[in-house]
Amino acid sequence: MIIRKAVIPLSHKWLLREGKLWVEKSIITHEQYEEIIKLYPESPRRISQILPILASILIGLSLLTFVASNWDGIPQITRLAILTVTMISFYTSGYTLYKKGHQWLGQGLLSLGVVSFGASMILVGQMFHLVAYDARVFVLWALAGLGLLYLYRKPVFFLLASVLIFSGQIYSFSSFSTISWTLLLLTGIGLGKFAYQDVNPLSGWVLSILLHIQAVLLIISRDIAWSWVAFVPLGLYAIGMFLRRKPIAQGFLVLPTIFSFFFSMLMVFIHEHVYDSAEFITSPFAYFIGFIAVLLVVLWQGHGNKGKWLPLILFLPFFFLTHGDVAYLISMFVFSAILIFYGDHQYDAVTARIGVFLFMLSSFIGYIQLAWDFLDKSFFFLIGGLLLFSIHWILKKRRLWMTKGEDKDK
Repeated sequence: MIIRKAVIPLSHKWLLREGKLWVEKSIITHEQYEEIIKLYPESPRRISQILPILASILIGLSLLTFVASNWDGIPQITRLAILTVTMISFYTSGYTLYKKGHQWLGQGLLSLGVVSFGASMILVGQMFHLVAYDARVFVLWALAGLGLLYLYRKPVFFLLASVLIFSGQIYSFSSFSTISWTLLLLTGIGLGKFAYQDVNPLSGWVLSILLHIQAVLLIISRDIAWSWVAFVPLGLYAIGMFLRRKPIAQGFLVLPTIFSFFFSMLMVFIHEHVYDSAEFITSPFAYFIGFIAVLLVVLWQGHGNKGKWLPLILFLPFFFLTHGDVAYLISMFVFSAILIFYGDHQYDAVTARIGVFLFMLSSFIGYIQLAWDFLDKSFFFLIGGLLLFSIHWILKKRRLWMTKGEDKDK
């Protein structure tokens, strides 16, 4: 797993100030100074972009709250008229403002149009006592959000459609103990197509989170053995390997690794309780067929970059082993140690620091699991403190060693 360093954008004000000094010192010409300024224009303030959206949401909520509080005393035809006029007003004003250049305010009002569309469907259903047997309302609601997404291709509408799909699946799972296959299809095709073409990695992260959650809900709703939850991140990681040249791949490579690390932490504590449980342990034959098939795909796609093979340590199904808790703990230590080594070797401070953090977390988890039951609590905290001091000393020595190594290179 490679964690890329963040690129910090240049401050426009800093560039204006320093650029004048460069011109005065004849480092660059005035013409070059102007060309550099053009390359790094002043970015708009994000708070000024968000405020119109928040304002439009608050206004919309005030209208909806007022209507809902007086709903019972309003005739049905008037209710329909209010809902229709409110929805059309949001869409019309949002479209008009967006075309006039007020993009953020326009996006906020268009989003409220989608919100009012869904709220209108729910309220109309209550008016005529319509009973829902599935998440069909959320499917239509999500389609409205996806329609805006593909009309304007803005991240705001991607997040809106994601929230609607997520809400629909939670509603379907909590009300009917199942998930909506249509919403799952809209996630993969509707959101997936946009995220595949998007240059912003955020869409890949959101899509990966949605797929993780829906896959877990699917396993639970179908009464499938819970151990298949461990297969979900491996499958999504394999998809990320196919998408590795796209910005979307970041969410599909990093998030499954995080998911598997926390799954390993959980298994350290609960393995002895679920090892003999039929609800948790699946058929080894079926699991290993799927596991090996996906594993071969990951190995094939990552042949040019061995660093992509590192998370496979966390994907291994140790829950089949008698002492799976120990195996999971060892895998966490090995993953963290290799991450530190890889970060140091590649001079990637971010990756190395994450490895250090995960190594400390693994030490803490292992210490709690092994010492809590049989040590006196005073000794438990004493040894824990000494362990932290030891880790601090090791990290300090490592930092000094790394600094000496850098000095020698110079």
